[in-house]
Amino acid sequence: MRKTGNAFIDNSSAEWVIGSDEVGYGSWAGPLLVCATLVHRNWTAVGVGDSKKIVEKERSRICDLFKSTTPHLLVWVTPEKIDELGVYKALLGAHQTAILGLISQAKSTPLVIVDGFPQGTGPIGVPNAVGLPKADGLIPAVGLASIIAKVTRDRHMQKESQTYPGYGFGNHKGYGTPEHEMALDKLGVCPIHRKSYAPVRKRLETPGMGKDDPLFEID
Repeated sequence: MRKTGNAFIDNSSAEWVIGSDEVGYGSWAGPLLVCATLVHRNWTAVGVGDSKKIVEKERSRICDLFKSTTPHLLVWVTPEKIDELGVYKALLGAHQTAILGLISQAKSTPLVIVDGFPQGTGPIGVPNAVGLPKADGLIPAVGLASIIAKVTRDRHMQKESQTYPGYGFGNHKGYGTPEHEMALDKLGVCPIHRKSYAPVRKRLETPGMGKDDPLFEID
């Protein structure tokens, strides 16, 4: 594992590394998904890195190559749970669940690196954990977690686009885009939208655009 400039990471003698990353934090619709992976500290693979900088076809190839052979844990957070807890609290809990679920699989106490949190130790109350901004481009374990999370969630949103046609979920994956804005104005809010998010909440306050629209009367 290469030097990061973070003393806690660079001076660690841990033989195993857990990397944890999320996707879907800012999305207006669909789940938040956290993935944690467990690899040896010297593990590396060509192409593994920040999933946002890798083309879709290559992301899928890497995900499918390592998903069946690398210990990992995916934690899904539903839109309902995000609305209930708030997205940041939901994110913390998902990281904690994913990481604690993998620790027992390591042969010795692992170093835990969480992407995106302010630099420092103990960002989520897990021992021997450190937050590192842009860790998905620096730490192979985090990069792989980033790829698995993104590919898995993207595929899920492709399926949701068939359940809720017209929103373009297969294109924007639930994030705020002009296409998504126009679909909300035309079709209203559907069951997988996050009702606490301002662009969605605004439409809920408009008669005829809420989740009780007859178009979405499902069991």
